[in-house]
Amino acid sequence: MGISMIAERMVLKACVLKPVCMLRYGMVLLAAAILSQPVHAGPMVLNVVEDPGNLQNVPAMSNNMDGALMAGAKVDVGNFAAGIFETVHWVADGPNSGHAAGNAMGDWRLSLGGDSWGTTLFLEGRAGLNGIDYVTIDLMPDHQIAAFDDMSPDPGTPGTQGGSDPWDGLIGSNSALGWDIDVTYQDAVAVGSNSPEHDIYRLLRIEFSQPFVAGDYLYFLADSDAVIPEPATGALLGLGLLALQRRNRRV
Repeated sequence: MGISMIAERMVLKACVLKPVCMLRYGMVLLAAAILSQPVHAGPMVLNVVEDPGNLQNVPAMSNNMDGALMAGAKVDVGNFAAGIFETVHWVADGPNSGHAAGNAMGDWRLSLGGDSWGTTLFLEGRAGLNGIDYVTIDLMPDHQIAAFDDMSPDPGTPGTQGGSDPWDGLIGSNSALGWDIDVTYQDAVAVGSNSPEHDIYRLLRIEFSQPFVAGDYLYFLADSDAVIPEPATGALLGLGLLALQRRNRRV
């Protein structure tokens, strides 16, 4: 039984239609109606979209991915009202941590301090930030680094494991203007010539319903899995690193 129905029965039982009592009855019903309205408990995920987009084929996948391994990923942010858009690249800053940071619209920083399966992305609005409308992370900008892993279907793409549910991805937040977010996974990824399982994607985009400003922060869990390059590509990378080491020894 709802609050308003309980209030109505209690007051009617005592009132017997007396004028003063009926006034009180109306006030009780008004209060009950106000109390029964839904309350916005804080920032939440409003919509999730999985857009197959442009299919990305990779040689193989591994379930190991952390902030350091994301080095080279491309991060885009934008403010539509101001017409300001910024692109930066992810850098490693520790054994398993990394970040991307910019200042075109005020200082902001996006980081991952550990394994993506149990560690959240952390977006923070620093001094002077006048509003981010969206942030997009591209894990395959000019070479294939990794793919974001939704937890459904399970087991999904071979080589992947775990995954995270974007509906439950918003772990913690602070919002000065009361934003909510829409989450989009874009460009499905498939291993070899197989059809995509629609559980791993190249891009993650988070859009804010109100600008993300200085003092705001967002903790969002978005699991990702590493791309295993083809053996020939791996060998070439190894030779390149060996040549660089030899050159450094000669200097």
